[in-house]
Formats: sequence, structure tokens, C-alpha cells
Amino acid sequence: MAKEFVEDVVSSVKVEIFTNAQGNILQPGETVAGSKKITFGGFASSITADEAINTENSPALHNGVAGLMWLFSGYDEGNFNENITRTVTEEIDDV
Repeated sequence: MAKEFVEDVVSSVKVEIFTNAQGNILQPGETVAGSKKITFGGFASSITADEAINTENSPALHNGVAGLMWLFSGYDEGNFNENITRTVTEEIDDV
């Protein structure tokens, strides 16, 4: 019996968050004092880069990582590194 990867699995996105001198998520007008990497899970494996970082090509306002940053800090531009890592783990199933 043949095997194939299962479609529509979830992925995770690891992003570098810029922090201020107090270690909090960077806010407008603050100077970057450090960073930390956090991982968000539960994204569709088919998510595009535009959807992950909320560009003008995203299908929804406050989508992806930018939306999560907005929820955490009230600010969604310039407080994270847009070079993100996406990891997809797929299951193998019989066909």
C-alpha cells in the first residue's frame, strides 16, 4: 500500500521579538535592547509569508504574527524580525 503525506496539517512559526531595556515587547519610540524568540503554533500548513507577517497582500486585517503582536503589545509594526521560521510536521497515511 502506498503512503503519502496528509494534507492540511498545522505548522508553527518561530519569530524573533525585539525587546526594550525592561525586557518587554518593543513599543514605538523605544530603542531595541535585546530580543527573544517565541513560537506560535496552529497555523495552516499552507500559510503564505504575506499571511504570516500581515502585509497588504494578507486576506485579513491583523493576520498572523503581526496580529498576535498587536494583541500582546497594541503595536504591530517594527517590534519583530520579519525573518521568521516556519516548521511543518506532516503525518504519513495509507492511500
